[in-house]
Amino acid sequence: MKTSSSLSSRSARTMYCSKIDWWIWATMLFSLTVVIVTGIGLPLWWTIGFGVVLLGFEIVSFLGIKYAIEGNKLIIYTFFRPRAFPIDKIKDVTFTKGILSAPALSTTRLAIRFTDRTVLRSSMPLEISPRDREAFARHLVSINPNIKVIPPLKYTSPVTPE
Repeated sequence: MKTSSSLSSRSARTMYCSKIDWWIWATMLFSLTVVIVTGIGLPLWWTIGFGVVLLGFEIVSFLGIKYAIEGNKLIIYTFFRPRAFPIDKIKDVTFTKGILSAPALSTTRLAIRFTDRTVLRSSMPLEISPRDREAFARHLVSINPNIKVIPPLKYTSPVTPE
């Protein structure tokens, strides 16, 4: 049984969905077209079955890409499998456009570099594509103010009633 102190010390989790570009939908349409064309002359049940399996796999893999921030951890879900990264080891966050292989469904991305190369086991940045990149970057900086954001975030002053 959990005590109230252990419940209050638990951090809130904020989920961010991946932005989805047009090319994701084009890939799914292309896959469906290939299944239909290759299914000509084959039994209808085979074509429908293969198309359902292929599109199901694509949809599940696309829906399985999400990002979460919980406490001092950046959690990236790929195929619904979580992988956690320490936010206190993030060196910089760069607003970028790229096509590197990454857990991202858009070319409009954030490239995250770590101070410790052993976090990713690579010198390449981690590229992700949260739908609201600015809010995501602000959330990371609110946890670790040492993160350098490139280009710098615009300061938005709170609205005060007159």
